Amino acid sequence: MTPSAKTRLASLFTDHLVLQAEKPCPIWGWDEPGRAVTLRLSGAGQRERKLSAETNAEGQFRFVLPATPPSGPYTLTVEGSSTIELADVWLGEVWLASGQSNMEWKVAASKDAALEVENARFPQIRHFKVEPRPSQSAEQTTLGSWHVCSPTTAPELSAVAYFFARELVQKRGVAVGIIDATWGGTCIEAWISLPALEGVLPDLAAQRARLRSELENLPRLQAEYADKLTAWQRASLPGDTGNQGLERGWARPEHDDAAWPTLELPTLWQRHGLVFNGVVWFRKHVELPARFAGHDLTINLGAVDDFDDTYLGGALAGRTPPGTPDAHRVRRRYVVPAERVKAGPTVLAVRVFDHFGGGGFVSVPSEMYLESSAYPGERIPLAGPWRYAVEREIPLVPMSVFNGYPAPPAALAQQNTPAALFHGMISPLVPFALRGAIWYQGESNAERHALYRAQQIALLRDWRTRWGQGHFAFYVVQLANFRASPGWPRLREAQATVRAEPEADFVVTIDIGDSNDIHPTNKQEVGRRLSLLARARTYGEDVVCHGPHLRAITIEERRVRVHLDSAEGLRTSDGKPVRGFLLAGASGKFVPARAEIDGSDVVLSASDVPEPQAVRYAFSDDPDANLVNGAGLPGEPFRTDAYVS
Repeated sequence: MTPSAKTRLASLFTDHLVLQAEKPCPIWGWDEPGRAVTLRLSGAGQRERKLSAETNAEGQFRFVLPATPPSGPYTLTVEGSSTIELADVWLGEVWLASGQSNMEWKVAASKDAALEVENARFPQIRHFKVEPRPSQSAEQTTLGSWHVCSPTTAPELSAVAYFFARELVQKRGVAVGIIDATWGGTCIEAWISLPALEGVLPDLAAQRARLRSELENLPRLQAEYADKLTAWQRASLPGDTGNQGLERGWARPEHDDAAWPTLELPTLWQRHGLVFNGVVWFRKHVELPARFAGHDLTINLGAVDDFDDTYLGGALAGRTPPGTPDAHRVRRRYVVPAERVKAGPTVLAVRVFDHFGGGGFVSVPSEMYLESSAYPGERIPLAGPWRYAVEREIPLVPMSVFNGYPAPPAALAQQNTPAALFHGMISPLVPFALRGAIWYQGESNAERHALYRAQQIALLRDWRTRWGQGHFAFYVVQLANFRASPGWPRLREAQATVRAEPEADFVVTIDIGDSNDIHPTNKQEVGRRLSLLARARTYGEDVVCHGPHLRAITIEERRVRVHLDSAEGLRTSDGKPVRGFLLAGASGKFVPARAEIDGSDVVLSASDVPEPQAVRYAFSDDPDANLVNGAGLPGEPFRTDAYVS
């Protein structure tokens, strides 16, 4: 469509589009008011569909394509004031993938990333990334386009969504479209509309009023918060005690690094046995071609967690110093001036200071490269093996330190204000036909778990009402194991209540998390488990989709018998005795229980609890539990008590 054309389609309608098969599909857009508009869906060997509509007084038109079996490819043509033609359109399965960073997490940062990317040759998988945008009012459009899955596009895909889609493509043989609406670190209330938040967010009116006031005073708030954050970091987090590596010559090209070990970048060093914060140097030997000499050279490293000093040929090329807000999200792009760019071998050295959490390079391989101003688009890749040396180790900073973290004003973090992401990222998608949604969120709400049960149900019902497509599937990823806080098991407990809603369910991931990393990299199994839910509950296949879960308990004198469903082939994942059960009596004090498998039951006892009353299984932030069924799916966490502790 030319810039002067009057006819335009909603954001989701681009080349490589996937429409939902076997459901009526709304297709909408805009033209001048009162304009007759036609739609044709045609393809070789396919029956052509033709529809007519007329724009209303606001210039909007809408077609509803009748339910069509899985098929393609098609050409979709819309004719009004001008003509739009979309190529490579398919009818298949469309799923909305939403939530915070664990759903946003990319294939390139997941387990076995290089192998997964190389093997990502699935043209039937299409992916639409919704522009991350908060808004204080409902938006009609977003930015984005559909991309065909290939080794070129796969690194940027949501890993959970990709592995989910891959399973469906392999098992069902149809096109799968994933709409990725995600934003790391966001809370659930940002994804729910304002009317739906009434009654489930107690201080909704106060939050909205505070936001309006802050937006009127934004420059002052920005300056005040920067000062407050810097002061907190200096008081609460380890500081950088000086660049010792520079003094040792680690930036100089002639330094002998032959004995340094290597890491494949991008990655976080904690994933490779370096379980500490602190300072690590990375060196990469590169060859600059003669044609690059005498021209500006840009060093692109992607995001670095947390701060860095970057050198080329021994000279500082750029730095992102301590105190930089959200430094772990800042894409490093340093320009080396032309007079310093010489042809031949040189060394790129990056000193990374990590003062909490993970440390290292957190983008995708495609974001790491050198590029000359004289040859834009010609890149020297930097992803791959780098040599590294540890300058300074700092014991891992516990998450509890962040209890004193200064909360930013809402105006500085609008993505976490009520309804902001519903307005900016969900509203533009309505009413695009879906088979269902997969949802991975909750980490940001763990300390407000008491509200989460109602908020999760509010989100589910809100979305279904907005789409007007009945009870489309809604599948939740329950939080993985992670050494966090007592709020995590209670948040999982709230998540589990989604199963009471029609066509809604959840998967358990307490066995595939990372005790030291809130972002476990085994997204393959998360996607597979979600696909089992879809295959069993949405598509009616005869597959096991749940792990063992509580049906009832029976107290037998000094013992408790735990009756489990989905427990055929009940066993332990490691062949060792059952772990993870606790018993309590009237005192409410829980102690580890001796557990024995008896068919599809588990029988519990504890010498310290002669009159047991309550049972817990895997009910902690980072549980050590090993119960699985014959399908290898883990037991679901539960408790039978209502004790506060």
